[in-house]
Amino acid sequence: MHMQGDTVYAVIDLETTGTERDSDRIIQFGCAVMQGGHIISTMSQMINPDRPVPAAIQQLTGIHPADLTAAPYFADVAAKIRDLIADTVIVAHNVNFDYPFLSHALTLAGQQPLTNPAVDTVELAQLLLPTQASYRLSDLTAALGITHDHPHRADSDAISTAKLLWRLRAVFQALPSATQRSLSRHGAFLLRDTGHFLSDAVTSDRPLPDQLEQVGELVIRRPRPAEPEAGQAVYPADATAKKALLRPRFRFRQVQARMMDLIHDNAVGPQKPLMIEAGTGAGKSLGYLLPYAYLADPKHQLVVTTHTTVLQTQLVAKELQSVRELTGLTLPAVLLKSPRHYLDLAKFAASLQLPRPNRQTRLLQLKIIVWLTQTETGDLDELQLTNYHAPLFARIQATGDERLAVRGPYADADFLVRLKAKMRQAAIIVTNHAYLARHFQALPESCHYLVVDEAQHFADTTAEAFSRTLDLGKLRRRLGQLLTFIEGQHGEGLSQLVGDSSNLTYQLSRAITASEALQGQIEHLQDRLYRHTFAPTAHPSGRVSQTLDPAGIAWLNEELAGPLTAFRRQLPALLTTVTAVAQTVQTQHSHFGTAPVLEGLAGLLSALQRQSDRLGQLDISALAKAQVVVSLTLANQNDRLSLAVTWTRFAAGAIIQDELSRFTAPVFVGATLTVGRKFDFLAAQLGYQDFPEAQTLRLRSPFHYKQQAQAFLASDAPNAQDLPTDVYADYLARAIAQLADNRHQTLVLFTSLKMIEKVFARLSAMPIAGRKELLAQGVTGTASRIAKRFAVGDQTLLLGAASFFEGVDYPDKQLEQVILTRLPFDNPERPEVKAREQALTARGEDPFAADMLPRAILRFRQSFGRLIRTERDRGVFVVLDPRLGTTAYGRQMAKSLPNLKPMSLPLAELVPLAAAWLDHTIINKEAHDAQ
Repeated sequence: MHMQGDTVYAVIDLETTGTERDSDRIIQFGCAVMQGGHIISTMSQMINPDRPVPAAIQQLTGIHPADLTAAPYFADVAAKIRDLIADTVIVAHNVNFDYPFLSHALTLAGQQPLTNPAVDTVELAQLLLPTQASYRLSDLTAALGITHDHPHRADSDAISTAKLLWRLRAVFQALPSATQRSLSRHGAFLLRDTGHFLSDAVTSDRPLPDQLEQVGELVIRRPRPAEPEAGQAVYPADATAKKALLRPRFRFRQVQARMMDLIHDNAVGPQKPLMIEAGTGAGKSLGYLLPYAYLADPKHQLVVTTHTTVLQTQLVAKELQSVRELTGLTLPAVLLKSPRHYLDLAKFAASLQLPRPNRQTRLLQLKIIVWLTQTETGDLDELQLTNYHAPLFARIQATGDERLAVRGPYADADFLVRLKAKMRQAAIIVTNHAYLARHFQALPESCHYLVVDEAQHFADTTAEAFSRTLDLGKLRRRLGQLLTFIEGQHGEGLSQLVGDSSNLTYQLSRAITASEALQGQIEHLQDRLYRHTFAPTAHPSGRVSQTLDPAGIAWLNEELAGPLTAFRRQLPALLTTVTAVAQTVQTQHSHFGTAPVLEGLAGLLSALQRQSDRLGQLDISALAKAQVVVSLTLANQNDRLSLAVTWTRFAAGAIIQDELSRFTAPVFVGATLTVGRKFDFLAAQLGYQDFPEAQTLRLRSPFHYKQQAQAFLASDAPNAQDLPTDVYADYLARAIAQLADNRHQTLVLFTSLKMIEKVFARLSAMPIAGRKELLAQGVTGTASRIAKRFAVGDQTLLLGAASFFEGVDYPDKQLEQVILTRLPFDNPERPEVKAREQALTARGEDPFAADMLPRAILRFRQSFGRLIRTERDRGVFVVLDPRLGTTAYGRQMAKSLPNLKPMSLPLAELVPLAAAWLDHTIINKEAHDAQ
């Protein structure tokens, strides 16, 4: 079908009692009839469903039973609705819900089912706005500046969806002609007639704008040329100069000025390591970026490392840009991550030629085609997807490995090639702790200054980077995948491609024999290790780990010596053989033909090469002298073929000092670095024998915590160790339901993913589930996915574990209540925790006082830190662990809260007090806003 300029669109939205067509009913029908981008008529009709409207639906839509009492039944208006939408293209935001639901309702009313063509605005938005974090209608209209007066009311939603449709059409027509044609060509993969809508919107060919270029079959954004530095600026040394620079954009803070001066004066003077704790709201990022803005250049580069890639992006996009605008300096910067974060253009182009892609793969490819016209970095994180484990990503992610690199039009435009060039021109390189720990030797020689942000994580992340794993199960599986690539499925293997070459066929037959032999040796080793260490159980419970004592380590080293020698010899030889055959096929493609199998094989060979490199680096004798704990791990308790060996490093001070030696005056910053107001714990972790107090600075937060926050302790809460797990989960679910059943966004922090699962199951069966959106880490999605969902929610309860204790920033009404279920001690059964305990005990120290408690105090402070992020925030912090008030260490934790003492009350008294305090602060905030 064709959708021309005179096509009439019926943009519909339904509000219903639920999602089941057979049992639920429509309570409101909204429709905006549009032609040529103009709304020509609208219809809004309340409908009596002749059944109860669930409380959750009432709260979501604002439609109550009283609104429907006098409304007609659907059968009374069915003919009118049918006439309204006759001969139109139906449009809806999630058309596969509204269209069949309305069609079914019409059928029940004696009308003919719908046969209209239909377009889905959700899918259009996903393709044309590839970097959006959310595709909810209210979020899209807000992002595009479309007026949307009453979200979740059918009339308002229909009008907003109509405006969205035409805005998305304009976005499509602004794309390069080649990109429009690419999307149109694959329109059959889109829902219903959405592809026809795009095909009929294709514009005539026009020249590419200067910022875009055609590379092969793809249109991509050109890299921007480096801007010349705008003169030499002078650091604002005194308060007057700083005020003039910062205002009116930022408030001048004396504590922040102290931090700036200390960093600047130290960098140009004594050049000593510094540790700075800057409380939340002190302006930590600006506090170190501004002084370095006057010092860093491509010959004296500043490296800033953060804890996560999310914080990296935030630092470059927000804080660094603010410094540029303040100073007028260009400050060329590069965001540096591991290669797997970046798109390989050649591999992506090849993936478009794969036969028989499934719908989800093709949709993702089309989304990336649009994104390529926007991205300057090729960083896949820009897509803000909730799942990067789709099969397509394994095929198109960069590896940083030159093996089987595809030569041709994409080589010079490769994003990693661009990244390396940009890194040489940068004044500032922003990376993350894990990347720095693994690749610090690969940084340019010109890297001069270093800032370690969120420094409390640096030692643990470095220790993890220098831990070693011999994942025998993964190696065996990848060898099996290699056999599949060689032998092929459905006649598409490497062996079939080289069938007319006796030499290449012989090489592959040798590779098959070698791969099968390696698999056998691995399985034999796994079986021996399993039999010695584990006993089968009648009730397997998933992952299990066994830590080895010195005698066990000696036995393991003896068992591994022979097999490791064999693996190190055989695996590189196997990879060399297969790579040589694949390269021959690739370079002689005119003879052998184009082989999509080579793209997947390139990624597999890179992964196997990384495992081969790790085998070569696995020095058991050196590890025996390091601070490591050795354990055997099973992914599944009775599955001996999942067995892996791990050497977990639990201290990295010496490694860190080696890394730091190449930088001038490293600066360690964070909001929670001290324990008992001292930096001793952090200094010891980083390998400093002594850290002079003169090289430290503690800056208090400017927030007025007594006015902005209230902390509560449920004095009658049970100790988790005193109850069976299910009974304790019952208590937590009841307590959380009482505390969170209100209009305030709530984050509940756990120390166990298993407990999250149990509590979520119980909350889902309670009335609160009808009034709140429930998000649970590991249950309703990954941590990153539910974090994004929570940020755009307004009636949401999130259950999260370790990753939510810090690094998530939810200001104002995005988060108004934090509930901490248990004091955040490390799990004593984790190998690295056991190892630290053993090492400290051997030195005559108390592991609890020297290690476990300081870590728990830092995490406790971080959990409270989620609550107040700006000077306008208000919130409640509730602890459901009685040990906070009944133990000496608990009281020590309570004292770490900033100028705030928890109120200890039974839960029954605590709940109304917390609710009243929150409601009172909302009144104050609204009054403040009105002024």
